[in-house]
Amino acid sequence: MPQQRRFHHAIITVLFCVVSIHVTSQQNSIAVVNDATNEQTSFAARDIVQSAKDNGYTATIMPPGGSGAVAAITIIFITDSAQALKTAGAEGLKTPASLSWQSYAIRVKNKGRQKMIYVLAGSAAGAMYGGLDLAEAIRLKTISTQAASDNKPYLERRGIKFNIPLDLRTPSYSDMSDAGQQNIPVMWDFTFWQQQLDEMARDRYNVLSLWNLHPFPSIVKVPEFPEVALQDVWRTNVKLHDHYSLNGDGYVTPDLLADHEVVVKMSMDDKIAFWKKVMAYAKDRGIEVYWFTWNIFTYGAEGKHGIDDRQDNDTTIAYFRAAVREMVTTYPDLAGVGITAGEHMTGAKSKYTNEQWLGKTYGQGVKDALAKDPKRSFRLIHRFHQTNLREIQDAFHDYPGPFDLSLKYAIAHMYAIPNPAFVKPAMSLFSEKLKTWMTLRNDDIYSFRWGNPNFARTFIKSIPEPE
Repeated sequence: MPQQRRFHHAIITVLFCVVSIHVTSQQNSIAVVNDATNEQTSFAARDIVQSAKDNGYTATIMPPGGSGAVAAITIIFITDSAQALKTAGAEGLKTPASLSWQSYAIRVKNKGRQKMIYVLAGSAAGAMYGGLDLAEAIRLKTISTQAASDNKPYLERRGIKFNIPLDLRTPSYSDMSDAGQQNIPVMWDFTFWQQQLDEMARDRYNVLSLWNLHPFPSIVKVPEFPEVALQDVWRTNVKLHDHYSLNGDGYVTPDLLADHEVVVKMSMDDKIAFWKKVMAYAKDRGIEVYWFTWNIFTYGAEGKHGIDDRQDNDTTIAYFRAAVREMVTTYPDLAGVGITAGEHMTGAKSKYTNEQWLGKTYGQGVKDALAKDPKRSFRLIHRFHQTNLREIQDAFHDYPGPFDLSLKYAIAHMYAIPNPAFVKPAMSLFSEKLKTWMTLRNDDIYSFRWGNPNFARTFIKSIPEPE
């Protein structure tokens, strides 16, 4: 009987097809059937082959529909749910329990001296994860005893919060440090992102959230505000002090700008091409990319075209709206944006409340972009931070796409208790129409390291069940 298993990892389906094969089985050899045009399946196939070669097997990748001699183990991936069910029936295999997004079933059948391993999935995401499972089985030397199993994610989306140091002029939190400045050029190195995204896929993460106080001058051109776009990538040579604000103020000062170095020579067109390439690569690993911001910060744009950080400045509102529109339009593989009614907003003291301001900028900007591409799904994630639900709903009642909340689970401190009680009052926010992301942020990581597996296990199991 297949083992039922729910996993906390991500799962991504691989598009592999059945081939017509002439079996001349060779001991210690593995064949994988792969459609090379599908990047997710190709990634899994390459991992299987590399794991096989590292563990004493000969390994080959065969095109779908081909024929040839294969050895003891043949791995066949199917991503279409109808075809997967048909294959299971034709081979006399137990029907998979579920073939929803990211789910996959592994089925094993012995044909004489040859072992056939089927990864049956309903999407490229599920099949990729099934392939990565088999690559791990090869590394663990359990592939010869591979059993049938049904697999689905415990959490649909599992991601990383990444405070990204784009440029001296467009900082994130934590940038005012030697490490932050040293990492600025790394963010513009594609080999870094290849390694990062490959490892995320192997670790079953499928969300990458990039957090920056004000990223727009480093990632988009805004026609109405042409002076905002920043050429090249800078960092400072000034020795940083230990007393920068904890709420994002004063991060870019004249002395830091005066003594800077250009660490990457790039035009804005080069920067846009770079981030398009990163997002496309992420998509090929089954990973959704989101930009998150705090508000209102105008680093890189302040003083240009009349832009400043005043909440009642209509020019600033027009700029943000246009910048958001351009971000959505420029990056077709961007899955969404996350926003904060942040520490730099004035609440009801302005002629626009925090939520009115966010609606006029991020909400309207996304709507402007989607008006030109109404079939596109673009998620907006509103952090439940220094705000209230009624004002959020009033400001975003007509948002034209998925709209979620985000909550700091454990209030950014994960080491205190494994089952934080203060999340319970927020559970009333959850509903079928309004989903909530749990951010397991851990500010203590600066001082401590995660070292107790029992605590980690209990913490994860205590997270409220998804509905």
